[in-house]
Formats: sequence, structure tokens, C-alpha cells
Amino acid sequence: MARSSALQTRLPVLSLALVALTLGCPPPQPAAPAAPQPPSAYYPPPGYAYPPPGYAYPPQPYPQPPQPPPGPVPAPAPGPPAQPNRPLLPALGSAAAWQGETRAVLEELKANLSPDKQALVAGIPLVFDPDPSQVNAFAGCDDSGEPFIAGTEGLLEAIDGIAQTKASDELFGTRAYDAYAAAVTPALVSSQPGRALLPAGIVPPQLWPDPRRLSRAHEMFDEIVAFTFGHELSHHYLGHTGCARGQPVGIPPVVSDLGRALSNSVALFNQPNEIAADSAGCINVLDTGRARAAQAYRWTEEGGLWLLDFFARMDAAAGANPLLVFLRTHPNPGLRIPIVQTVATTWRFQHPG
Repeated sequence: MARSSALQTRLPVLSLALVALTLGCPPPQPAAPAAPQPPSAYYPPPGYAYPPPGYAYPPQPYPQPPQPPPGPVPAPAPGPPAQPNRPLLPALGSAAAWQGETRAVLEELKANLSPDKQALVAGIPLVFDPDPSQVNAFAGCDDSGEPFIAGTEGLLEAIDGIAQTKASDELFGTRAYDAYAAAVTPALVSSQPGRALLPAGIVPPQLWPDPRRLSRAHEMFDEIVAFTFGHELSHHYLGHTGCARGQPVGIPPVVSDLGRALSNSVALFNQPNEIAADSAGCINVLDTGRARAAQAYRWTEEGGLWLLDFFARMDAAAGANPLLVFLRTHPNPGLRIPIVQTVATTWRFQHPG
């Protein structure tokens, strides 16, 4: 009886096994552990087994790279541009160096005039007024009727300040020129005139001794001087002063008399003559730049535009101040800038390459 009960108890189990074997089903296996899932907002590590093709990912399971804001992408800060194949120039660090460089530039301009103009301006002296409070250059005739060209110490300080700061801005992306003009132009046109000497710290101290910056400032100084004194030289060979006639080298006017000469011998600006002097001086600079391009930095009208921009800032700072000498002897810089640009464009059309 006991044996019969045990058999009855085992029959259902054996029956299920026989059914499973008959149907070809494998015996049940223990469930495999679930594969670990990457946590939310986590990039899969190297070697992670991605799901097969067609697998539908949940929306944005991982963080997306940051997207730039809408609108134009700002340009990166400029770095030092590639240097052209020309030698590095020494620094111009003193008034004596500025004066010597200006005389050399003026002689180079004379050498690239036509022979008839060269004959008219041969021997015209260049003299400097030591007044640092005036930023000016002018052409005139002394008491003996001899021609001269003059520049003030303040003008050379301004040209150096423009060149030093513009070179820093061009090479290293600073804003030194704006800071320089904002610092000195109000003082230059005040009732107690200051001076244009470059204040310490406008050019970052770590950039000051960079030889590329010093060389580029030297080039810019020459280019500004070329336009400035090319303009004044043209007043003589265009006949505006009436005293240039191919004179031999004589005794220049006494420096202490230049203030009186400016008041008595240099008339208030004449608009047609000033336009003609800007045009002729600009052409002289461009001709000289083309002639020197094979061995040195090629001068363009840019130096004139930099100087005229500085004068425009002086003009804005002065308001209606009639005592500013520059405003009495030259037309408004805003009128001169488009003239210079047009002359340069026309020159390039006539001198391609």
C-alpha cells in the first residue's frame, strides 16, 4: 500500500518530464543576471557593448555637447601676424632719433619727386620747434624770403605715440591707441596745454621690449612722417608759399622765431591749396613706397590716415576752441580723410601691381 502511494506521488512529475522531452523544450535554466546599465547622464566607457542596430534609444540618454548661442561667432583675438621678409629696425627712443629719422624720410621723399619738383625744393631746410604743447607742421618763408619746413616737438611726440600704440594693437590685439588718444587729446587742447608724450603703462610693459613691436613702430613712425612732411613739402613745389625756387642750402630760420613765423608768414589755411597739398603729398608717399618696396617697408597712405584720425580726436576734444594752432592752419581732418582715400584709390588704379 505504501509502495503504491509513492508511485502515485511521482507519476505527475514523470509525466511532465516526458511531455517536455516530447515537445523538444530544454529544461528550465536559472535566469542570467541583468547587464549593468550606465547611469543617467554618463558617457559609455571604452569597450561598452552598444545595442544592436534598430534599437530605439530613449530620448537623449546622455548629455549633448554645449551649443553656441545664436548670432554671429565673435572673431578670436588677433595674434602676432607673420613677419614679412624684411629686417627688424631699431627702436626710436629719443627726440634726437625722431628728428634724424624725419630728416632722412624727407630726403627720401625729395628723391622720388619728378626732376622739375626736385629742382624747386633742393636745399629747403627742416627745422624743429622745441615746443611740446603744439602738435603741428608747416611750410613758410623766413624774413629773408627763404623757404623752410618746420615741425614741433609736440608733433614728433604724437607721431611716436601713435606708432607705438598702433604697433601694439596690430601685433597683439591691444587697445593701446584708443587709450593713448583718450589720455592726451583733452590735455593738448586745454587752456593749460599738456603734451602728446606717450604716458607710461598705455602699452603693456611686457610688450614694450618686443623687437617686432619696436620695429613695427619704427616703420609706422616713418610712414606717418612721410605723409605729414610730404604734405608740407608739396606746398613749396606747388607754389603755395611763393619762395621755393631751387635755392642753395642756406641758414635756416632761428628756432626761437618759428612761433612768430607761424603767426606772420603762414597764412590761415586755404581750402584748395590744402586739398592740393594732401593730394600731391599722398602721391609722393605712394611713389616713394613703390620705389623702396624691394628692400624696405612699403609706405602707403595709412600713415596719413592714422595721423588724421588723431587730429580728428583732437578736434572733437577742442570743440569750438579757436586757439588751437592746428585748427587755424589746416582744414578739418574729417574733410581730409576721404580726399586722401580717393587719391590713393586713383593712384592704385593707375599703378596696378
